[in-house]
Amino acid sequence: MEKKGELYLVGFGPGHFDHLTSRARQVIGQAGVVVGYRTYIDLVADLLEGKEIIATGMTEEIDRARAAVERAQKGERVAIVSSGDVGIYGMAGLIFEILSEIGWKP
Repeated sequence: MEKKGELYLVGFGPGHFDHLTSRARQVIGQAGVVVGYRTYIDLVADLLEGKEIIATGMTEEIDRARAAVERAQKGERVAIVSSGDVGIYGMAGLIFEILSEIGWKP
């Protein structure tokens, strides 16, 4: 039986650690892998002890999104962090495009 992973898209508002909701903190805390733009990873560094981090630079959004999806496909719990609203300024659109490409069905 194939192990199902989980992929969480976490937004943290206008870009400061203090704006993280308790749910966002919980999701990051429960993830084994955290993916994000290097600057955003630095902003949540206090929550990342013991986690595998995949951090990339500006303009590498596609690589981050693919890495997050691939890790979730392997059965891991993955959080991808973005500033702002993940559905508007964040990675949600790109993640759903990649999921569509691989034939994912909700």
